[in-house]
Amino acid sequence: MADELNESGYESPTKRTRTLPPLYSITIKDNVHGYIRVPPLCRMIMDTPQFARLKSVKQLGCCHYVYPTSTHTRFDHSLGVMHLASKFYVALTESHPDLYSPVDHLCVQVAGLMHDMGHGPFSHLWEHFVSEADPGCGWRHEQSSLDMFLYLVRKNDIPLMEWEVGARDVEFILELVKREPLVMKDDWPYKGRGQEKAFLYEIIANYKSGIDVDKMDYLHRDGKAMGLPVTFDIERYFNSACIAWNSRGTSFISLRNGLEDCVLVYQDRSRLHRKGYQHKTVKVIERMMLDMLLAADPFLDIVKKDDGGWVRMSQAWRNPEEFDVLSDEFVEKSIQHSRGASLAAARDILERIHTRELYSVVFSKDYLLFDKRCQKKLVELATFGQGKLVKGDLAVLFKKVNMGGDSPLEEAVFNSKTRPGLHYTLKDSDIVRNLVPGETSLITVMVVCRKKGEEAARDARLLASEWVEMMEQEEGVVVAEDACVLEEG
Repeated sequence: MADELNESGYESPTKRTRTLPPLYSITIKDNVHGYIRVPPLCRMIMDTPQFARLKSVKQLGCCHYVYPTSTHTRFDHSLGVMHLASKFYVALTESHPDLYSPVDHLCVQVAGLMHDMGHGPFSHLWEHFVSEADPGCGWRHEQSSLDMFLYLVRKNDIPLMEWEVGARDVEFILELVKREPLVMKDDWPYKGRGQEKAFLYEIIANYKSGIDVDKMDYLHRDGKAMGLPVTFDIERYFNSACIAWNSRGTSFISLRNGLEDCVLVYQDRSRLHRKGYQHKTVKVIERMMLDMLLAADPFLDIVKKDDGGWVRMSQAWRNPEEFDVLSDEFVEKSIQHSRGASLAAARDILERIHTRELYSVVFSKDYLLFDKRCQKKLVELATFGQGKLVKGDLAVLFKKVNMGGDSPLEEAVFNSKTRPGLHYTLKDSDIVRNLVPGETSLITVMVVCRKKGEEAARDARLLASEWVEMMEQEEGVVVAEDACVLEEG
């Protein structure tokens, strides 16, 4: 070996290049699921610059300001979803070997891997930023995930056909991620697979019950990172799930005695939202980050077009090649180390976050119903002025903890071993209302003051009190029982 090294101790550049072995699967040790096997195609996708971008996109956005260890990324989560998608597919088809298809199995894994490629910096916060910067554009990260995946395949010449993944299979992968509800009309709406394999569309993004491998991974991964308890048992759920068919020949996933497992998912989700994702301080910092991004958007030139011009950050989603440059640190450091006067406002907000000089919470109260249109009246009141306050000094934040939709538990399908062949739901059942606590539907309304100083905060508290008194007379506002008012000094 010594003869093959030059004087510097490195291999001589004239040495014959090693030939790489054929691409093979690898095993990764994950801190949540243990050992994860990454098949060759998924490995090829994972080892690209486009997918590596996810290593620089925090899964939980601003939560690390409250839970310092919650710095895991969309990269970690995507590997976890790929792994769980594979396990769930194997578990479901184990009792129906005629349904097993190596290509279906691989497509489900690829969909799990790429399902979050469209997340922008700070994850879900970026969607709120784009929505406020470009109202009406309707952008969602799921569409960008599809665009980024196709861009990745094209840019890196991924030879999908080497794994027998054809055009219809690519369509299937995209459909698994779209999260569009299944609406049965005269014709089956999907092109990737027929209705006999409809159960596949419940694995990555379950449009019915909301229980899918995406949620399973993020609950366990996020809970572990924040130190919050998660009780849902993934293996138990997989073992209780089976494939069944309705009279039209459409397959679906049915759970044997799985009601308790479903309830645990919703309770875990509620707990993580209440104590983690929507922690009061996290909500305040998210508002500050949004204000920072909105202030920087017209002036921060970091996304370059092919013709040499610049694209606003809020518009980068329209082109995957431009979107590909965005990550948490790149955006934040570009603002922090900028020098121009045009970015002074954005720099000031970021410095306030770093030095913990946060917006003041001047009002917080729980409601059962609250019409969001009422916040416009607070803006109107602030416009007329209250002491040192002017338009833009106040903001209304909403913390809503629910089951994740319109009672998704009612859409889950169950079966019992005592009555083989019978599958049922719990629609309009008192069981659902009794099992899911009422607190999962609370809306916490907070008013924050952007302006510094105790005098501004005092004026804001007075204005917020006047606004609340007006709002609680409205039809669309219902105060929660035993709701307490928080007015911070």
